[in-house]
Order: sequence, then structure tokens, then C-alpha cells
Amino acid sequence: MVCHRIDRDYNKASGRLALVEGGLTEAVYGPAGNAELARVLENTHEYRVVTDPKEPGRKIHKEIKQFTNISQPVFCGTCHDVTLFNGFRLEEAYSEYRLSPAAARGETCQDCHMGKVQGVVSGYETGPAAVVGGVPSAPRKLTNHFFAGPDYSVIHPGIFPHNAEAQQMATLAEWLQFDVAAGWGTDKFEDNVPEGHEFPERWRSIDDRYDAREILNTQFERLEWARQQRLEVLRNGYVMGKIVTKRADRSGIEFQVQVKNGTDGHNVPTGFSGERLVWLDVTVTDREGTVVFRSGDRDPNGDLRDGHSAYVHAGEIELDPYLFSLQSIFVTQNGRGGEIEHVIPIPYPVTALPRVLPSAVSLVFTGEPPTERNHKMGIEPNGQRWAPYEIAGDALTGKGPYRADIKLISQPAPVNLLVAMQSVGFDYGITPRQAGDALVAGAQVLWQREVVFDVK
Repeated sequence: MVCHRIDRDYNKASGRLALVEGGLTEAVYGPAGNAELARVLENTHEYRVVTDPKEPGRKIHKEIKQFTNISQPVFCGTCHDVTLFNGFRLEEAYSEYRLSPAAARGETCQDCHMGKVQGVVSGYETGPAAVVGGVPSAPRKLTNHFFAGPDYSVIHPGIFPHNAEAQQMATLAEWLQFDVAAGWGTDKFEDNVPEGHEFPERWRSIDDRYDAREILNTQFERLEWARQQRLEVLRNGYVMGKIVTKRADRSGIEFQVQVKNGTDGHNVPTGFSGERLVWLDVTVTDREGTVVFRSGDRDPNGDLRDGHSAYVHAGEIELDPYLFSLQSIFVTQNGRGGEIEHVIPIPYPVTALPRVLPSAVSLVFTGEPPTERNHKMGIEPNGQRWAPYEIAGDALTGKGPYRADIKLISQPAPVNLLVAMQSVGFDYGITPRQAGDALVAGAQVLWQREVVFDVK
């Protein structure tokens, strides 16, 4: 709705834009203008719609004002190029696109992210933009408005995605009391409820629990559909390429894995790259299943064994020296002119100390803040990275052949980001631990390959 309530070209405005206010029946803005809506409104007996907010009936907006800029990439840049007030360039998706081969060919953000396939130029479907009262509007080019990305819900399925039936059945607070994991509303649970078991007042009726479960089953179908769309766009953006064995004998094993940017429209990750996790999880085992090498595994908190792991900091587990991760790093100045990594929920530390040594260039011209920067670790359009791995001979068990299970995994944010923001609390009654567990549980394996090292 935000996109269709904008009536001017803001260019790169870092999301700071004014929406045209109004109720459901007020005018909206779109690329094609008002011709089809005018036809529908001339046939209200057929479509059974009303534009008066006080009149009973199916309410729709009374006009579509033409705004052609909504079909241009710069329209996306309004929100997807974010520069903070101190000059910190937090997100650069549009800037990356503008310099990309895709932009040079005239392909737009919309072509990749609103077409038949998420993440590639695939053309558009054709059909009615709406079916109102069972009557379709005229066929036209259809743009996909789902906008699949790396994020997924970590809250109660009775609340998200929005479901009108769920909203009518129970309040938000009541849905939070419904124990999905316990199996409420399923035969397995309901046939074995212990005598005297206490339910919240709203869910004391077994019929209500069964009705709620039917709604949740619909929700689970929608969430699974969204997961598949997310997997589609991520697999189009990240590609596991070649796996090259450089050495495999009793003195040790050396191999490397290629990870490629599958798109030439922007970097991967893009956007808020300081929180996006994409990494290689590598496990090498002997023929009996004994692990001889591990990289890309998690600490007990659910974090990778990197510099932001609380367990690594405490010395309880070792830093992962072979970790391949595309997560960008926020770096700030310290008091002696050097730099230090930070996990920053809002990447502008008010306590950041000023630079001691003068910059070699004028920051006025480059637009950079003097106290922090985003150290990008992603892959440029059409680019690639190689992840090298080495297993020492004394780590081998002599029980070959050895098998490497290699996974490329995506997760929208690390658990340590939740730790950094937990002091302000989370909505919907969710605890930081629950949010972290849901974040880890939703991580998706984009690609998985196996390679065998024939060492006897």
C-alpha cells in the first residue's frame, strides 16, 4: 500500500517520503492510470462495488492516478538505498544495481522481482488484475507483488500472515495463548488430554481448538508457499559452483569450494548486508562417520563460531578459522585510530570516538562518516569467491574414503543481533531465546553437495 500512495519522484531519499493520506476509497497511484477502473465503475451493477465510505457494499478506491515512475528502478531506490543522517551508507541495493550489467541492458528491478520467477528476468503473466464479486477485470500485464526475500516470520502463525478468519476468531493476545507446538486442535492431542487439564478461557472449548487448527493449517500452507518463493529467489542469487580437490592423501586433504553471484543486477547479499547470513557449512567424516573436520557449525547460542560469538569471546569454543561467510561487518573507530568490529542494531553508535589520525581524503566529498563504515564481504554482480579448506594428516583416522558434506545456507540475521537489541524487548510476547530459536530453525539450505576423497 505504501508504494501506491506516493505521488512524486523522491529519487534516493532513504525511505524518508510523504505518503498521500486517505481511506480505502480515496485515490491510489499506479502505472497504467484510470481507464480500467473507470470502466468497472460504469458497471457497478455487474461488479457490485461502491466508492462512498458511508455506503454499504464492497468498497474500492474511486480513482487510479497515473504515476509512471512506479515502474522505474529509481522508485525502488527511494527505500532500498539507505544513507543515515551522519552519512553512513547502510544499504546500497539501488546504487549497486545502477552500476550493474543488468542496468546497462535496461533490465529493471521490477523485471527481476515482480515477474513469473523470483530473482530472474522471466517475463510477466497476463490476466485480470482483480476478480470482484466473481467478475474478472480486463486482462493486463500482471506484476507479482509478493517480493520474496531472505526474511521469514518468527511469530505465532495465528497472527502472521494476516488472516481475516483468524482475526475474527480471536484477539492477538488470545492467539498467543494457543499452544501450536503441543498440538491443540489435533486428534492426537485432543484424544489424550489429561483429565483436569487447564486451558486458557478462550480455548476451553474443544470445538474452538479444532476450528483454530483448521485456520492454522491454512496458515501453514501459506507459510510453506512463501518458503518456496524465498528459496527460489535465494537460489537464483547464490550458486554453489565447482568443488576442486587440490590434494588428498595420507598427509592431508586440501579442497576449495566456489560460491558465485547468480545475478548481475546487484551484490549478494545486498540491502542490509550487515545482518544477512549466507555461509558454507562443511563436515568431513571417515567411512565410520567419525567427524575429522568441521566448519560453519554453530555455538550453543545458535551463532557461527566467528568474532561475534559469545562462546568464542569467553574462550569456551574455538574460533572457526575456515569459516566462509558473506555477512558484511560494521567497523568503528577506536580511540587510537584503529578499528574494531561491532554488532550494532542501529549502525550509528553515539559513543563512537572521533578519528584521531586525519583522513587521507576529504570526507565531505566522499560522503563518508568519520567514525564507522560497512566492510562489505558480499559478491559483486557475476562475481565469485573461493573457500579454501585444509585437513592436516594427523586429523585423519586412516579409515577412508572420506566424505565432505557441503551446504550453502541462508539466514536473515545472526542470533547475536537479537542479543544486541534484547534490552528493548520484543513484540508479541516473544522472548529473545524464542526469537533466536525460530531464527535458527528457519534457516534454509540453498545448495548441498557431497564430495568423496579416496584416501585409504
